[in-house]
Amino acid sequence: MKFCLLLVCFAILAHANSTKVSYAEYQLYLVRPETREQLGKLRDLAEKDDYDFWDMPRLKRDARVMVSHYDESRFEQFLERNDIHYDLVMDNVQQILDKQRKSNLEYRERVKRESSPRATVDFDHYWTLEEIYQYMEELGANYETVEVFEVGRTQENRPIMGLSITNGGEVSMERPVVLMDAGIHAREWVGVMSVMYMIHQFVENSEEYSAQLEKTDYVIVPVLNPDGYVYTHEVNRLWRKNRTQNNLLCAGVDLNRNFPFQWRFTSNACTNTYAGMSEGSELETVAMMGLFSQYKDALTMYIAVHTSGEMILWPWGYELDNYCDNWEEHDDLGKQAAAAIMSVGGSEWTVGNAADILYAASGATDDYGKYSGARLAYTIELTGGGVEGFDLLEAQLGKAVVDAMEIYKTFGAYVGTLPIPTADE
Repeated sequence: MKFCLLLVCFAILAHANSTKVSYAEYQLYLVRPETREQLGKLRDLAEKDDYDFWDMPRLKRDARVMVSHYDESRFEQFLERNDIHYDLVMDNVQQILDKQRKSNLEYRERVKRESSPRATVDFDHYWTLEEIYQYMEELGANYETVEVFEVGRTQENRPIMGLSITNGGEVSMERPVVLMDAGIHAREWVGVMSVMYMIHQFVENSEEYSAQLEKTDYVIVPVLNPDGYVYTHEVNRLWRKNRTQNNLLCAGVDLNRNFPFQWRFTSNACTNTYAGMSEGSELETVAMMGLFSQYKDALTMYIAVHTSGEMILWPWGYELDNYCDNWEEHDDLGKQAAAAIMSVGGSEWTVGNAADILYAASGATDDYGKYSGARLAYTIELTGGGVEGFDLLEAQLGKAVVDAMEIYKTFGAYVGTLPIPTADE
């Protein structure tokens, strides 16, 4: 009997890992906390992970929350009990995802007809992992400033690929290093594309950034969670974690809760914010930790790229009212980057402490980057999908990556003015 039950569980698991997930039975709400008490209630709810918050609640700002039809009544009762304003904006989330999928398919069909040899090198569609890696390899083969390397392997044996951009062809450790990653949360495609746009600009249009690249070296992991990223393209568009199998029914660890600084155990392996069985337990985490260690002697800035919310956040993020020693430097530079976005017609971004503005999160990459010796460490929350989507439609993607480039340029130019760390710092 136990053996039969085990076979049934494995069959369910195999089906779940191969069948495209539908969100037809999910609704999308906008919630808006007007008081700090309401804000605290919503953030507590988000941390418990009963519902999928696409945006972390902020005071007097709309936040999107996806709720199953099964939980609809309980969710609305919670909001009404706490007098929190809400609107139901979509009663079938799958319609949003289908709209995006249709847009991407139409683009690919057009490109196929045009038979362009470099069809992926534009920013009017979201690239697959294969397209990203192919482009990285192409740059590595054709530009002396680029080195492509494998950082590690995932649970499903996919390579985690990194890329360096340096004037000398390799990271000499004689110039400040900017270390970046994106795609740690699998569903955050805009972040991945913004980093690919930055790589494209710095390599193929390097003459525009020559002064900056002479003084700064870049080490970049465009997709830190490749298993999850492929899964969002093939099975579940809204998947967030990696693909480690925790038990027969629940997969995935939130890699942005798994780093060994202020790590905190969470018991429910099925939640979106499950931190893993132990700190640094995941192959992706270990791979990124290796980069922090490898470049420690010249590491000046670390940037974690996420979506969404239009925020520039600095440490510490693991608890409220606890700022890093040079928080004013972080804040000043963040405000310069926000001003640069507005100068090209972008919207007004929020700059500040991660725990204060977003939420307290233990085991996160930005805190680990600061702890590992980076003078400056940021989490960037890029533009999201507006009211009706988790990520932007392709027609809006180009503007989003151009806006993000203003942050990367501002940060890199400042880093180029700084000395590399010394043994005494």
